[in-house]
Amino acid sequence: MKNNISNGGVAMCNVSVITIFKRRHKKVKESLNSLINQTLPNVEIICIYKEENSEIDEFVKKTQEKYNNIKIIYKTKAQDVAAKNKALEEVQGKYILVMNGDMCLEKTALEKLFNAEEKNNTDIAICGYNIIDLNTNQLIHEGINNKFKEVEELNGKNENFAYLNLDGGNKLIKRDIAKDIKFQNYDDCQDEIFILSCYAKANKISFVNEQLYYKYEDNSNKNLKNQIQIKDLKNGLVEVKKLYKDAGKYEKMKNMLSFIAFTRIGMRALIELTVNKSGDLKDNIRDIMNYLDVNFFEWRKNPFLKLKNVPKKRYWLAYTMYKYGFQQLFIKIYSKPIEKGNRLLVI
Repeated sequence: MKNNISNGGVAMCNVSVITIFKRRHKKVKESLNSLINQTLPNVEIICIYKEENSEIDEFVKKTQEKYNNIKIIYKTKAQDVAAKNKALEEVQGKYILVMNGDMCLEKTALEKLFNAEEKNNTDIAICGYNIIDLNTNQLIHEGINNKFKEVEELNGKNENFAYLNLDGGNKLIKRDIAKDIKFQNYDDCQDEIFILSCYAKANKISFVNEQLYYKYEDNSNKNLKNQIQIKDLKNGLVEVKKLYKDAGKYEKMKNMLSFIAFTRIGMRALIELTVNKSGDLKDNIRDIMNYLDVNFFEWRKNPFLKLKNVPKKRYWLAYTMYKYGFQQLFIKIYSKPIEKGNRLLVI
C-alpha cells in the first residue's frame, strides 16, 4: 500500500480506518495486516487500545515503525466512546470505516468501496461479508448484497435495507456524513447506533456485491446480551428515532426502524433474556411489548414483515406469533437453537 504520509498527517488521504483493539480480540495481527496490505493508496489507520495491553502495543508499534500511516490513540477501560470520538475528530480521509480487532478486510476491499463511492457519488458504500467461527474457521453466515442495484436511494421503500447488518466493517462512509455524529456510550451496540445515525444523513448508497469483509466470532462463547446491554440498545434506538425525526426522515424510514426494533428487541433480546434466565419471563414480555408499542408502534402493521416481503420466513413466523400474543410459543421454538449457539436469528 502506497501512502503519501508525513508526521503532520496524510496528504490527499483517501480513507481513514478507525479500529479498536481489545485483549479479547483474537485476530488483532491479522486485522491490522489486512489494513496495511490494502491496494488502495493513501489510507490512514487509527488504532485504539489500552496502553497496558503490552502484546498489542508491541505489535502495533513495530508495525508503525515500518509504515507511516498508523496512528495510536490510547484509552482507559471507560474511554471507548471518548477515544472513538477523538479519532473521528482527527481523521484526514475523505471516507471513514470503523472496525475492530476481530474483523479483517480483503486486500481490495477499500479500493472497491472507494471506487464505488467516487463513481456513483454516494454517501455510503457497502460490501458483502462473511461471519467465521473463530475456533473452527468454518463459515457461520454469508451476507450477500445481491438484492440491491449498484446504487440505491435510501428512501424507506426497499425492505431489503432492514435486513442489512449494522457492523461498521463493511461500510465506507463519507466523512461529511459522519463528522457531526458522535459515538454514544451504549454498551455493546455503539457501532449499530452509529451506523443507523449515519443512515439518517445519507441519501444514496453504493453496493459492491462481493464479500470483502470477515468477522470472526467465538461460537463457543455465545456472548448473549444481558439486561443492561439490552437497556442500552433500547435507549439507543429511541435516540436514533429522534435523530431521524430531526432530519425530517422518520416518516420515510419508520418501517425500517420499527423492523429493526422488532427483530433486535422483540425477537433476539427476548430470546437472550430467556436463555440467560434474566428476570421473569412474563415481565420481560410485558416490558418489551410496551417498549415496542410506545416507541415503534408501526411494527404491528409493518409492510416489511408481510409474508410476501420477508426473504427470511422465520421473521414472518415470529412476527405472527408475536402479533397475536403467542410470545411464549415463539420462545419455545427459538430459544433452544440460540442456546446451542445457532445463528437462527442472525440479522
